[in-house]
Amino acid sequence: MSEGARVGRTVIGKLRLRGADLEPLSARLRLESLLSGAHLVPVGLPPSATVCIRRLMDPKPGVLPVRQHALRPPAAWDEAVVSLLEAQVARAARPALGAVPPGAEAVLFADPSELLACLASDVSRGSALAHWWWRGLFPSVDLARTLVAEWLRQPEYVPAALETAVRRREARPVLALFTEDEARTVLAQVARVHGLTELARVRTVEEEPTRKAEASGAGREVQAEEAPGVVAAEAPWTPWVPEVRTLGLGEAREALLGVAMMLRRAPEETRRPSFAPAVVAWRKGQTRPAEASDLRPRPAPATSTLEVQAVAMDLRIPGAEQSVVTGDSSGPVGAADGGIQVGDGGVAQGSAGADLEMAGGEVPVVVVEDASPAPSSTEAPAAVRDERHEPVGLAVADETPVVAAPPAPPHVASAPPRVFEPPPGRAWGLPIPTGLGGLFYLVNLALFLELYGDFSRPAHPHLPLSLWDFVTLLGRRLLVDPRPGDPVWKVLALLSGRKPGDAPGHAFEPPDAWRVPEEWLHAFRTEETQVWTWSAQGGRLRVLHPAGFVVVDVPREDDDAEAQVQREVEPYLPRPPAPLSRGMAATSAREHAPGGSATAAAEPRFTLASGEVPPPGGAEAAPLERWLAWLVPYSRARLVRALGLTSDDALELEGTLFSHDARLHVSESHVDVVLALSQLPLAVRIAGLDRDIGWLPSAGRHLTFHFE
Repeated sequence: MSEGARVGRTVIGKLRLRGADLEPLSARLRLESLLSGAHLVPVGLPPSATVCIRRLMDPKPGVLPVRQHALRPPAAWDEAVVSLLEAQVARAARPALGAVPPGAEAVLFADPSELLACLASDVSRGSALAHWWWRGLFPSVDLARTLVAEWLRQPEYVPAALETAVRRREARPVLALFTEDEARTVLAQVARVHGLTELARVRTVEEEPTRKAEASGAGREVQAEEAPGVVAAEAPWTPWVPEVRTLGLGEAREALLGVAMMLRRAPEETRRPSFAPAVVAWRKGQTRPAEASDLRPRPAPATSTLEVQAVAMDLRIPGAEQSVVTGDSSGPVGAADGGIQVGDGGVAQGSAGADLEMAGGEVPVVVVEDASPAPSSTEAPAAVRDERHEPVGLAVADETPVVAAPPAPPHVASAPPRVFEPPPGRAWGLPIPTGLGGLFYLVNLALFLELYGDFSRPAHPHLPLSLWDFVTLLGRRLLVDPRPGDPVWKVLALLSGRKPGDAPGHAFEPPDAWRVPEEWLHAFRTEETQVWTWSAQGGRLRVLHPAGFVVVDVPREDDDAEAQVQREVEPYLPRPPAPLSRGMAATSAREHAPGGSATAAAEPRFTLASGEVPPPGGAEAAPLERWLAWLVPYSRARLVRALGLTSDDALELEGTLFSHDARLHVSESHVDVVLALSQLPLAVRIAGLDRDIGWLPSAGRHLTFHFE
């Protein structure tokens, strides 16, 4: 996006005042002050949406006090502008859903990946410069170069954008906009932000005339004769992305498309140790002996991510968390009196910050930011409501992205709630209501325990289990009443990519042994000596912590059980502190986990006592149930300690952490959880479980909490 159209800003490209008796510079400065205090917030947008409005007329000419030094516009003018914006948003065309009518005064993109996909589509067709919204968003005439720059600047959105191109059968013309070298660079950036470290290190392989066509879009060729019983190295994405072979792309473009689609269709496969070497082997055109596995049927390609329309009938959720970018790049500012007009091109996006900027040049560009946190969003489902407004299920539309309605601005909270009514037959979706909004706090728990990495550590090893399935499995067992009819469970299923009938974690293969990382016990250190109970029964050696969770559960060895238990608990014994090197930080991210401390913790003091330690999950528990029986008691004890609860009562934990009304906005690249600030317990904030997360490489989405 252009500098003026970044997320969180309201940009006015051209603002015209008509009147007399006011010097232009003075009028400009006073308008900047007034509009910086205005809430140009169209109702009906998810936090990460972008809406471009071509022209906006002053709804109440003469009301704006441009001759006075006011800090904000009158409430009546503010509300009139919001109503006008609502009407524009309701009529906004969706370029992602088809051709835009010639007279469209507003266009909308559900999230940045949709915007990048539509830009690529229009540039490849040669029609981008004919659309006023691209001229407003990107003033550069060379939109092909702009497209490459934007994809490089926002590589986390590239897989979703390419998935849209594949679905619209535009992958080949879109990728033809990139040279082979640019495609390699984009691939390296995509691999980096998704934590595919080995793949990101794969640089250009020396081109060989016998195996590769030039960067003209021609297909990859291998001219060496293959002896019987020898096969060329197959692209590792072929079983999941078979359509790539028919597109006739160059090597780098094919690799970019193949990896991007794998990140959408089979992300766990890209993190297998064998994936990056397989890509290298394919790029080098290596051959190998034919194997019997080559004759076996290949798995069917995974279903691409559904674009789910959130349909919540008769939901009355007022307000929004978005800003509006309006305007183009030309036109003078006149004197002030009768009214104002914002014209020709613009954008609305999620909000963040609270200040005012001016762009240089002949035309003033006013950029207003509000104080909401930077948002994000993703396409997903919404609850269908019956006549009593009770959520009864989810509606899924194969090719309909979500557009949802955020909350009202604080300054109009006392005004009567507005009802955002999507026009009949339009592909609009409203927020998904849930009573279990606190489930998403478990993502922060997973990050604190270093089971997954966040944007700061994209290559951090993570569980070979979908993050959303992790939240589902852990949440269901921590809740006293899981409320199976709550829409949040279907949202989590769609985010994880589970097909109907698949259980959460159905493909996850848990380890056979369990050892709690030593860092996990920092929060349970005390000055008093603890008694850890151990047993060696049923071919397993188990050690139980007094807080009620298993520290060690491993297969028995043939030697003496007491000797084995001593070896297993040795990592938890006190050790002399290692000297800190000069400049080394005394604390780590781990020490800031829930229940942890940034100060030096007491050394662990415990004694071992032989006793009864029942098999976690029962003697006949399946591997997944046994793994959960290891993890859940620890997680419960850790959360209880972090939240400062008086007991480990499950109802108290559920009420404090999980039972929070929320609205979910889900799109192809964002998940936004909107909660009420008044319902946020102080204990949750102190524990850091409401920490804004942002980009999640393991999930391929942004997750953001919003409090109103």
